[in-house]
Amino acid sequence: MNIRKVIFAGIMTALIGAMFGLALTKIAQREQRKTIFLIGGAALGFVIGAFQESIQQQRKLKDDEYRDSDSEF
Repeated sequence: MNIRKVIFAGIMTALIGAMFGLALTKIAQREQRKTIFLIGGAALGFVIGAFQESIQQQRKLKDDEYRDSDSEF
């Protein structure tokens, strides 16, 4: 598994999550909770992005493994 890809995907989705947090702050009109929404959105985005990328890489490894075993027969 390529850990750099996992971290990069996590950081990119963390940025998107932070933007959602800022948008939620504006929509809810709760400026005093801006940092909570920002950090919460970024943390949730990082977890989702890293998890999704690790699942994709595991699936790719499994497909390559099956492809190798099929070629033996």
